Amino acid sequence: MKHLNKPSDNLGGLLKIWAVPPRDIFISFNAVSFFTTDNIIEMYCSLGSISFTEKESQEKYGLGYKNELKAFIPKDSSETLALINDMIGRKWVVIMLDQNEYYKVAGTPEIPLRVSFDLDTGADTADRNCHTVSFYGTQISKAKFIADPFPM
Repeated sequence: MKHLNKPSDNLGGLLKIWAVPPRDIFISFNAVSFFTTDNIIEMYCSLGSISFTEKESQEKYGLGYKNELKAFIPKDSSETLALINDMIGRKWVVIMLDQNEYYKVAGTPEIPLRVSFDLDTGADTADRNCHTVSFYGTQISKAKFIADPFPM
């Protein structure tokens, strides 16, 4: 008999994300390795703003999974804009760390995710001044849990 037991804790949201060029990552069953780490982008995002959704969908090829990761990158600056300009138009594999301290990988080298950015400075000093980043795409399998890809 298989059981789905009650978890001891269950925290929503994500803590961190890393964007990896598809050519720089190899994904095995439950681990990733990197051909180089020089091109990985560790993205600081406002805590409480990072979310991941994965919705099942029927595609031409069969069952698919629509993935979307959204987050806020605080403060519009020339450094942020330079990095965004480098990321636009490219595809990415995304590693995420959730608040339960589990790592997952979304996208694959063969089917990476697209990225988009939107800027909103708000209208008043109390408003959020940020870029909204979205990684999205349809995958043929669910995002995978992986071992810590950045061990010390």
